[in-house]
Amino acid sequence: MPRLSIDGVEIEVEKGTTVLEAARALRKDVPHYCWHPGLSVAGNCRICLVEVEGMRGVQISCNLPAADGMKVRTSSDAAVKARADVMELLLINHPLDCPICDQAGECKLQEYSFELGSGRSRFDVPKNHKRKAVEFSDRVVFDAERCIVCTRCVRFTKEITGTDELTVVQRGDRSEIDTAPGKSLTGNYQMNVVDICPVGALTSADFRFRSRVWFMEQTRTVCSSCSRGCNVLAGTRWNRVLRLVPAENAEVNRWWMCDRGRLDIREPAAEDRLAGARLMRGGVQVGVEPGEAVAALAAALAEARAAGGAGLFGLVSARLTTEEAWLARLLLRDHAGSPNLDLLPRTGEADGFLETADRNPNTEGVRAAGIAPAVGGFGLDGFRAAAEAGRVKWAVLVGEDLSGRPEDLAALAKVPFTAFIGSHDRGAAATATVVLPGATWAEKDGVLVNGDGRAQRIRPLVRCPGDARPESRILLDLLAAAGAAGAPDPSSSPAFLVKAMAAAVPALAGLTLGGLGERGAPLRGRTGVARVGTGVEV
Repeated sequence: MPRLSIDGVEIEVEKGTTVLEAARALRKDVPHYCWHPGLSVAGNCRICLVEVEGMRGVQISCNLPAADGMKVRTSSDAAVKARADVMELLLINHPLDCPICDQAGECKLQEYSFELGSGRSRFDVPKNHKRKAVEFSDRVVFDAERCIVCTRCVRFTKEITGTDELTVVQRGDRSEIDTAPGKSLTGNYQMNVVDICPVGALTSADFRFRSRVWFMEQTRTVCSSCSRGCNVLAGTRWNRVLRLVPAENAEVNRWWMCDRGRLDIREPAAEDRLAGARLMRGGVQVGVEPGEAVAALAAALAEARAAGGAGLFGLVSARLTTEEAWLARLLLRDHAGSPNLDLLPRTGEADGFLETADRNPNTEGVRAAGIAPAVGGFGLDGFRAAAEAGRVKWAVLVGEDLSGRPEDLAALAKVPFTAFIGSHDRGAAATATVVLPGATWAEKDGVLVNGDGRAQRIRPLVRCPGDARPESRILLDLLAAAGAAGAPDPSSSPAFLVKAMAAAVPALAGLTLGGLGERGAPLRGRTGVARVGTGVEV
């Protein structure tokens, strides 16, 4: 293992580590454009110059292997002057349109020009103008004038997706990125080229000109589109989720995420959001105070409990947090006595990269919390026959509305008492005896467990509309109203709920909300975790 010094600080690194990576390990920010930890080294932007004792001139650090005894200076006069020269060359033809560029505020060219630029240009002839607002696809827009030809996007389509859709055309200062002959930018991962573009050349058609980044709140959370649980950075403004971009996590998604997950952000602001509680009276749903609806459902559960619980069916969504599923189990099984609990599976086609066949984000967590048919009970597969036979007297749907499943909705219509706790006015919400407005993934604080058994924290991004609340709050009130023994206090914090759940569920032992940190943690006793996480964080 070579041992070298960088700015007087010694560090020992693995063989094959570059000087740039060694400097980053010491938290020294050497400017770079073309280098990316998830891509091959190109060495074409030349901004990562450093001075190495014994070597002539300055060297690009991204392509220079660390050697034993090497002495590197990252901020010597020669290195800083060389970087300033590179910046001047990069800015010769670059348009001075930062105020209208969509990348403003998170542009490396903008940042380094402030750090290294002179504030004036010696170039006094017309700039070389190139194509603008070129649609590479319906999701990605390209501005050739802003491109510095770092080739990150080209290498992504070649090395990560294997589609090889982008290439470099022309030569010299006419060089620019373009789609390869006979190809176009396609697929479920194409928007990653927007994330890795260090300048404003590649922009998202979905987010383009919607907001300046400095006006948004940035919150790290977890994507809920499938059981991969990709780490994301959510940008919010006006109580709206405006975009999701991948956040690095070597154990889950490395630096990438699928387009389907990042574009699935409109549900929190959908027009059919439930904002108030309702009760069925005289065959018509009427608006009521949430407390009245909670009391009505608690009374129905008392009847089900008195009848032994066998006539109660509970459908608990695998899109809920793990602690919400646990509270639903405490209410429906431990208190009301129902053996008939289940979740609704959602499946799709796995793509062999990030997207999984399980399109529920928390199947593992919900199952660990105890949502499954007990011995002698039935699940969703047996619900229809039981309802049509008159064996289901009460049905409680938590986070699931059965929209898109007409046969199950028809069976639900034959149940004398139904309750729906959820976020949207769809499916079962239209005919339920009791309706309580819940929250979406963007309005909760809690734990999701991905398909590899890794517990991760989902954080609230926006506020619920009207009287809507996270299902955990509603279930806590229901447990209190029902007088359930041993139930957590209704005022319990999310952190306390996770701790109480971990103490009660062996599969979740030791789990704490604060202990998950930014990157989550595997559940104890699980094996095979982090099959995708082959990247090395530096």
